[in-house]
Amino acid sequence: MQIELIKTILGIIAPQVVIDKFELVSINEQSDCIILEFEELTECIPKELVNKSYTHAGFWNKIELHTFPQKGKNCFLHIRRRKWKESETGKIHSNHYDLHKEGMKATEELGAFIKKNNR
Repeated sequence: MQIELIKTILGIIAPQVVIDKFELVSINEQSDCIILEFEELTECIPKELVNKSYTHAGFWNKIELHTFPQKGKNCFLHIRRRKWKESETGKIHSNHYDLHKEGMKATEELGAFIKKNNR
C-alpha cells in the first residue's frame, strides 16, 4: 500500500515512464528549488543483451528536466540511465526513453502546459 501511494504522488510530479523505469534515490530541497534524483532500475536490461553475458558499467551523465513547481519552488528531475557492457564484445548498451522533446529541458507535460498558456 505504501509503495503504491508513493508512486501515485510521484506520478503527479514526474512522467509515467520515470515512475515505471526509474527508482527515486533522493530528494534535495533547497531554498529555491526541489531536486528529485532518479536512477534507472537494474532490471531494465536493454533488449540487445537478453540471453547474453553483461556487466553493469556505471551511468551516463544525468539528464536534468524542469517539471511543475512544488511548494512554490522550481522542481527538477535528475535522471540517470544505466550503462551495460556486453562481456563478449565490450560494447556499451543502454535504454533510450522519450523523456522530453528535442531542444527542451522540461518534461513533455510542462512543455505542453507552457505552450498552451502562452497562446
